[in-house]
Amino acid sequence: MTSRAHLHELVDQLDDEQAERAERTLELIAGGASKRTTRPESKSIGKFSSKGPRTDNARRVDELLADGFGR
Repeated sequence: MTSRAHLHELVDQLDDEQAERAERTLELIAGGASKRTTRPESKSIGKFSSKGPRTDNARRVDELLADGFGR
């Protein structure tokens, strides 16, 4: 069996998430840019945004959680 045929067999065994990771890895190895124009955004983007410009969230954790941090 050739390496190319073996790769095809391995790809057929991957679930969708594994296939996406493998695709990105192979694109890096091949040196080509992604042909996909958009990638699905992470569901957690913006999930933990703070209330305003304050940066002392670590000290205010109890207050933030009581107020529903990120809502």
